[in-house]
Amino acid sequence: MNNLSKLLSGAVLATSAFAQNVAVYPNEYVNVPEGPTFSSQLPLAKGISRVMCLYEDVDLDVPHGTNITKLGFRQDGDVTTFVAGRSLQLEVRMGWTTEDHVSMQTNFDNNYATTPSNVFGPALYTLPNLHDPANPLPNGQFFITLQTPFLYQPNGRNLLVEYRIFGTSAGGAQFNYRLDRADFYSPRTYGPAGCMHTSGQISNLTLAETRPGINFTANATSAPSNSPAFLAVNVGNPIVPPYDLSALLGIGPNCTGQMNGIGMTILSGGTTGSGNAVWTFLIPNNNIFGDVTISAQGLFLDFFVPGGLVTSRAGHVVTGIRNRSAIVAASGAPTSVTTGQKSGWYCPVAFFEYQ
Repeated sequence: MNNLSKLLSGAVLATSAFAQNVAVYPNEYVNVPEGPTFSSQLPLAKGISRVMCLYEDVDLDVPHGTNITKLGFRQDGDVTTFVAGRSLQLEVRMGWTTEDHVSMQTNFDNNYATTPSNVFGPALYTLPNLHDPANPLPNGQFFITLQTPFLYQPNGRNLLVEYRIFGTSAGGAQFNYRLDRADFYSPRTYGPAGCMHTSGQISNLTLAETRPGINFTANATSAPSNSPAFLAVNVGNPIVPPYDLSALLGIGPNCTGQMNGIGMTILSGGTTGSGNAVWTFLIPNNNIFGDVTISAQGLFLDFFVPGGLVTSRAGHVVTGIRNRSAIVAASGAPTSVTTGQKSGWYCPVAFFEYQ
């Protein structure tokens, strides 16, 4: 996230309805009520285990110099099935690392740059029921209250949170406990509908969520069939309020332009017999291309309408950035397990209450 986005996210968070002193990780998820996927076992349902989460400071809006007092997660909202909680013999450690989500090591202890702090337990902690109609979780969230607050002072380092589970009421085995899981955040915005073509339909344009390292994709549907088609693309500028194109191109007054013409590029293509078209190009896999606005609008030849051209709605998408986090996890007694399996960019949505 760029500095301006981080500043704005922090400002929104400060006045957010869900908490005045809770930071969500990744910080863009202050705007996201539900992630696109889920975590079944990590970090609290792997049974007797050792699980270490790395959170990069760039994506965590805990003010430096404050104390983290609670750690939280939220239930996966894509299902509503009741899930019974479990009791854990739990210890939580927090500390600092000079590693990042890419360089994080599979050896647990080698990730710590300094001696970690024991902030909870070992003590009994009972996971709450999920999707319990008799006792719903506030905003779907639950928290572990730290017995020892943790001073958040990164000094150029990243945060480690380690969950050490010595026993469970499930007999020590892992169990399903679906938590919400984050991925990149790529919001999309659309303008008003396009204009009708000869077949009595209105061409539609949909943009896919995207990020560096994957494709930008624009899908047109309900357009004139077997027609030459064009996509106006603008990298860096959002869509604009509709403006009349009839004087410029002689097309119908309902066929408006919704693109910023400065820096606009035209991509060619064609529709199928069912009026579909796809345009795609790869976004370089570098985070400097994150938080970039890409706008687009479709134009389609139709010789039986004024000007021989119809338009779709326009839209823009803001490229996301994969959450800069990672997890190392292993089954077995925490006192004997030394290495685990690393999962990069793996991030159950986390909450940090601070004072």
